[in-house]
Amino acid sequence: MAHHTIFFDDSGVIRSGWRAAIFLVLYGVLGIAVQAIVFACTRSLDLESIDVRLLTMIGLVVGSITTAGVAWLCGKLLEKLPFATLGASLTEGWLRHFLIGSALGISAIVVALAPAVASGSLRFTVTDAPGGTLAYQLALSLIFFLAGAAYEELLFRGYVLQTFARSGLAWLAILLTSVLFGAFHLANPSANWISTVNTILAGIVFSVAYLRTLDLWLPLGLHFMWNFAQGSLFGIEVSGLRQYSPISLLVESDKGPMWLTGENYGIEASIGCTIGLLLVIVAIYAIPALRPDEYLVKLSHRNRDFTPPVS
Repeated sequence: MAHHTIFFDDSGVIRSGWRAAIFLVLYGVLGIAVQAIVFACTRSLDLESIDVRLLTMIGLVVGSITTAGVAWLCGKLLEKLPFATLGASLTEGWLRHFLIGSALGISAIVVALAPAVASGSLRFTVTDAPGGTLAYQLALSLIFFLAGAAYEELLFRGYVLQTFARSGLAWLAILLTSVLFGAFHLANPSANWISTVNTILAGIVFSVAYLRTLDLWLPLGLHFMWNFAQGSLFGIEVSGLRQYSPISLLVESDKGPMWLTGENYGIEASIGCTIGLLLVIVAIYAIPALRPDEYLVKLSHRNRDFTPPVS
């Protein structure tokens, strides 16, 4: 029998903190190397003539593959777990979870906008862009926001969160990854304390979504549609960024104040966003169709203290 040490638990498995650290080191080294290769391969392109979303998507897709690959490697070598444990496989209910997440994402945005719209601080008009141009822009932004959400969910709700959860430290992991998620957005234009608090809260919401289903499809749907609805449907800045939705279905007219409309950062810097996110947490636990695949439950049980959510 293995001895209980600072590195290994009573079962002889390396502790979750060390597992997370190993993942982060491997991801950092491989991520930098792979992105350097991508940069070298694209530097000869005429960047001024290429849509910024297409270039960014290359990095997002490569980043997602790298993140998933390192997660698989750590799960296999450190915990003897299959790739399915990551929650990115087509397990039972994956499409249902994704669609419910997407519905919750757009619903949360509508709730977030309601106080500002009701007060007259936000108004929307339909775009006058030609139909063909609008369709192309919406389709490209949809793919871009899906790729962006996939990368961030694999990174922030992937191996680090999950390996802590399998050791009975889910809430510690949620706190750590959500704070990092908020810090990740601090450099965005017009970020402030309200936007940072809401981004941390969003990280908690996405983490709770993972714990409810033990897969990444529910948080992916939430995250993806949250961003797409903001930028491409309502024409609002997405975390302070406008360039990823240059043409949207609706055009926004924002009269402020900041706490109500978010102004240049977008609705994520408003009190309405806080309300919308809190309601999503309630909905996640109130919807009976959200339940984990039994196979994923068994995999989670294999690693000692983790208790799956009640269906």
